[in-house]
Amino acid sequence: MLGDSFNQFMVESYLVSSSICGGLTALRKCSPHDKGSFYSSFFQLSVGMERLFKIVFILNHMIENDLEKPDFKTLKKFSHNIYELHTHCSTYGGKLLPNFDWKLNWQQDLILTMLSDFADTSRYYNLDKIVKGKKQSIDPLSLWNEIINSCFRKHISDKRKEKLEYDLNIWAEKNKAFGYTWNKGLDGYILSQIDEYILTWKVRNVSPYIVMEIIDMLQPYYHLVSTLKDCVDEIELEKGIKDPLVPYIHEILVFLLAPKKLALSRKRWNLRY
Repeated sequence: MLGDSFNQFMVESYLVSSSICGGLTALRKCSPHDKGSFYSSFFQLSVGMERLFKIVFILNHMIENDLEKPDFKTLKKFSHNIYELHTHCSTYGGKLLPNFDWKLNWQQDLILTMLSDFADTSRYYNLDKIVKGKKQSIDPLSLWNEIINSCFRKHISDKRKEKLEYDLNIWAEKNKAFGYTWNKGLDGYILSQIDEYILTWKVRNVSPYIVMEIIDMLQPYYHLVSTLKDCVDEIELEKGIKDPLVPYIHEILVFLLAPKKLALSRKRWNLRY
């Protein structure tokens, strides 16, 4: 009979998968005219990543402590610091799966730093501003704007940039779009009509590459979770434990195996790819 440990890990694993998949789907739907749409992605991605890394931490703790789970105080020391969790958990990966690349590239570092800051300090940024709270944090939209621009420079080819400029010039001439709008960009500054056109283009065309960077960043954790599960199974076998304490969590994370081409094209994410 499967016990509480197995079932609790199962529920937590589905929470991780549904949160990350929901965040990736929301990311593909983001619009600069609906800034709240970005927050939907931030909330789900930050929750999913934090819980994924905490699962990894717990599994490793069980392996190192004769299947004993860490207490709440041990887990709480990370708070919502996703970046620290990744740094900690990637050391397990470096030891168990050294052939995988556990080092973040520049864009992934920006993404994880932003989501970690969002989870830890800035998820209530707007409410703090509304009520003039004392808590100081950075506008998450401004940080996301930096991520978009960084991925734009990295992933958008010179040919596509030239076409964007060409299309923009034709559109601006046709619509006499040389004034300013009432809208603000993700960086908080008033947008000219040309700025708004460019920002809309970037959000629509760069977001798929941000999704790809996230999948590439998390993909090694699919293999790490699988390896940790095998290690737990070995200890259970040695101790004569018949009912597994941990399910095959990696089977619930199989969407992380999506190749780059699929990660770029996929708009709706679910547990399978």
